[in-house]
Formats: sequence, C-alpha cells, structure tokens
Amino acid sequence: MKRVLIYTTKRILKSPSVIGWGILFILFWGFIGAYIFAPSFAKEIPSEYLNTSYQSYTAAYYADLIILSLSSIAVSISFMIFYQTGTLPYLLRYSKMKISSYLISIYSGIMIAVLIIGLLITFSISIMFSNNGLGISTYPSKPYIIIPVIVLGTLFFTSFSIFLVLIQVKLGTMKLQNLFGYIPLILGFLFYSLYTFSTNYPQILDYISPYLLIILLLYYGYSGGIPPVNIQNSDTVSLSTVVLSSLVWTIAFTVIDMILLRKIQFVDIEEARQL
Repeated sequence: MKRVLIYTTKRILKSPSVIGWGILFILFWGFIGAYIFAPSFAKEIPSEYLNTSYQSYTAAYYADLIILSLSSIAVSISFMIFYQTGTLPYLLRYSKMKISSYLISIYSGIMIAVLIIGLLITFSISIMFSNNGLGISTYPSKPYIIIPVIVLGTLFFTSFSIFLVLIQVKLGTMKLQNLFGYIPLILGFLFYSLYTFSTNYPQILDYISPYLLIILLLYYGYSGGIPPVNIQNSDTVSLSTVVLSSLVWTIAFTVIDMILLRKIQFVDIEEARQL
C-alpha cells in the first residue's frame, strides 16, 4: 500500500504532461490574465467598486485555471491507471492487496501530488494578480475552504478517470484509450467556457455538473462571497446544494469503481497501440 502511494505521488509530480499542461500552461495563462486582461478589466470598473469587483474577477479566473489544471492532471491519471490494468486482475486476486487498499493508495498518492500543485498555483495566482501595477492586493478570502475543495476535486477526477479506464476494460475497447483518456480535459474546456462566457445554459447544470460544482466552490473559497450562477449573471447558487451534489458525484464514482474492480478481467493493453 505504501509503495503504491509513493509511486503514484512521484509519477504524477514527475509526469512531463502534468508539468507542462497542468502547471506551466496554467501559470502562463495566469500571467496573461494578471498582466494583460486584469488591467483592461480594471479600467472599465468605477473606482468605488474596483476592490470588490477585482476580487471577484480574480476568483473566477483562479477557479477556471484550477479546473483546467485538474482536468489536465486527470488525463495523466487515466493513462497511469490504464497501464496498470494489465496486472491489476492478478494483483487483486493473488496478492494481499485489497480493492479498498488499492483505491486508498491511489487516491492518497494523487491527492498529495495535486495538493502540492494546487497550492503552488494558488500562491502564484495570488502573487501575480496582487503585483500587476493596479495596487490591489487579492488573496484567497477563505484558504481553509480552498484546500478541502482541491482535495474534493482531486477525489472526483481520480474516481472519474478510473471509471473511464474500467469501462474500457469492461467493454473491451482498449483501442479507444487515446479518446477516453482525454475526456476529462475536453469536458474541462467545455464547462470552463460555459461558465465563463455563456448565459444561456440551464441553471440546473450548476447543481448537476461536477465541473461547475468545483468551479463554484473554488470561487467561494477565493472570493469569500456566494458564487453567481455564472460570470455573466449576478444570481447566486445554493451553496449547501453545491457541496452536497459534489460529494454525491465523488462517492458515486468511487462505489462504481469498486464494483468494476471486483469484476476486472485481464485485457491486452497493447491493443491501444494498434491504431
């Protein structure tokens, strides 16, 4: 169990795709947002509302970046789990490793790695948006909320990535890993764009989309205010419903993962190379 945890943590932190897309790409857009977009935004806001509006703007930008980072990391998680499926049936049947121990080790290892990455991004975004020449300091209003939300987001994306891999194993569609593996990232861009730029989507999505749920909770942790239904709408969401729904998604995928792991059969992962 300990070995799986350490291996998982190192694998995520050393992954070139995580470093490139999950960290550096996100920090690049953080730099663009702080030094190019934010000054333009500030010019359009009356001075008496600037501090409050700027905190909300930064919170929304931060939430978008974190969800994209988590989505990028989820791709690496998916491929990591995919390449373990060749040995998992034997490991779970003929070793002392139990399904619960395996999932706890994977979840814990990924959580440690993503917390490090998430806190790095949080610190960097705060510094950039507070030192861009506007003279406004903007830091997370509720850091004690942000950390649990990053943990919750990590657990969801881990359970979701494992689910996508196990579905492929169950259906015998290993050749589609290059498609299935990127589903978390595709959805990340979709829902980030939906929340940031659209005003026409049904508001019920704020309560049933796990991506929007995490964005809303991150916004709350950074700004300290009840999040709006979207950036273009000042109506606020029900925070308790958002928290409950996000927990339900994570628990549901975890339970499904445990069921699928009990029935996992050997498959030839080399089929994924035969495209």
